[in-house]
Amino acid sequence: MLGFGWLTLRQAEDALRHGRLEEALKLLTSPGAQGRRGLATLLTQLGRAYVERAERQLRLEDVDGAWRDLLQAEHLQPGEPSAEKLRLALTRLSLSEIRAALEAGDPATARDAALRLRQRLGRGPELDALEALLRGWLAARDLAEQGEFAAARTEIDRVRDRVAPRNDRLERERGGWAENEPLLHDCAQRLHAAADAARWREVLEIAEQVLRLAPQHPEARRLRQHAWKKVEPETVPARIDESRAEPIPPEVSPRFLLWIDGVGGFLVCLGGRLTIGQALPDNPVEVPLVADVSRLHAALTRDAEGYLLEALRPVKVNNQDTARALLRSGDRVTLGTSCQLVFQQPVPLSTTARLNLGSGHRLPLALDGVILMGETVLLGPANPAHVVVPELRRQVVLFRHRDGLGVRVDGPPVTVNGQAGVSRAVLGERGLVQAEDVTFAVEPVGERLS
Repeated sequence: MLGFGWLTLRQAEDALRHGRLEEALKLLTSPGAQGRRGLATLLTQLGRAYVERAERQLRLEDVDGAWRDLLQAEHLQPGEPSAEKLRLALTRLSLSEIRAALEAGDPATARDAALRLRQRLGRGPELDALEALLRGWLAARDLAEQGEFAAARTEIDRVRDRVAPRNDRLERERGGWAENEPLLHDCAQRLHAAADAARWREVLEIAEQVLRLAPQHPEARRLRQHAWKKVEPETVPARIDESRAEPIPPEVSPRFLLWIDGVGGFLVCLGGRLTIGQALPDNPVEVPLVADVSRLHAALTRDAEGYLLEALRPVKVNNQDTARALLRSGDRVTLGTSCQLVFQQPVPLSTTARLNLGSGHRLPLALDGVILMGETVLLGPANPAHVVVPELRRQVVLFRHRDGLGVRVDGPPVTVNGQAGVSRAVLGERGLVQAEDVTFAVEPVGERLS
């Protein structure tokens, strides 16, 4: 076959002339083309053709397609001036998307847009400044949720004055914190007075007032939990009474199994609200556990603020009894007496999270963890990544699609379901991705977790 290398180059040249760029790429990167005279020239032409197609896609407002072709062009021809010009235009467009989300008062959406730009090797002082503002805004919101309004204002002022111009939505939010601070102080004083006098029903009423101002106020949550125990009749059942369990939802939200060669298997949950319970054939919960837990033990809801855990049976977060809690990365959740889950958000600017088993209990099929998928799942060679694949030499992203899951890769294309030379594809409900540095498959759960 080596004697026909000239034919491979001729075929690649013909594919390039007619705009079949993926075919040309496959031919020029095949073993038969390596070392042939004229290969470098054709690779340079192919890189420029990818830039030209990316420019057309940008004019058609296909920004993702433009980024995909730009990354391929940069891989083929580093330093190409036309690619640098296009990268500048696409980066400006992405920065505008981030600023627009901030102006709309939606730092979570801005965070996701910033993450996408970073995944595309975005860089520059403006992106650094916007990310600093995002971190400060979200950190300030966390403080305000706990009732630390003065600290929240200090945190947001620290980054606002240094990295960003005035933002009206942020200023209104900051003003709301200032208005709520004296109200919270008054409620907190009345809450402690009621607790000191053991007026538990009054404690419940005032605690709810506090939590409307600061939903994660630790003292109000603690006193409310204590007051519930005092007001409600005490029962100490030997076992969980399953006849009194909450109704089981008739259907579970979409889920996939993700198998990564050399790494392990993961349950990927796409729903915005997930139930957690015992793994039984007739118990349709999204996260089934082989453990001594209730049929329906807890629920986890994802929204713009993060992940809210709701206890339907006894739950502790970081060894504290909990009814509802906004989870933070690293929190340890205990279901019942011993089953522990560790909540992680390994990519700070992504809404996707992971649940890892930390107590020797397990999921069915010997899965290694649960991925709570926001918009994307990032596979990378090291943190930050939702799944670390040490052998990877680039980033691979799974994304939502109306027909299931999709995949896009940075750098050299991969083989998807037997089709080589692919940088972006829809996997549907079942798919196989193969490359030199990674192989993984997705499949629907079906009844395999029963």
